[in-house]
Amino acid sequence: MADPVGLLEIAARLGVARQTAKGWRLEGLLPPPRWTVSGYPAWEWKDVERWARKTGRLHEQTSSTA
Repeated sequence: MADPVGLLEIAARLGVARQTAKGWRLEGLLPPPRWTVSGYPAWEWKDVERWARKTGRLHEQTSSTA
């Protein structure tokens, strides 16, 4: 089942400010978004979670069901 997230949800799930998540996107660090929703990019959470784990940005308490 898809779990689409925007920058606000990414920031909340990773425990960072929205501006931090936005910066990751602008710097090309986030994985490519899968969708566009109302003109905004949307990512599959599992893609972001995998990226965050690989880059050390995923805190131990963060999970797929957050």
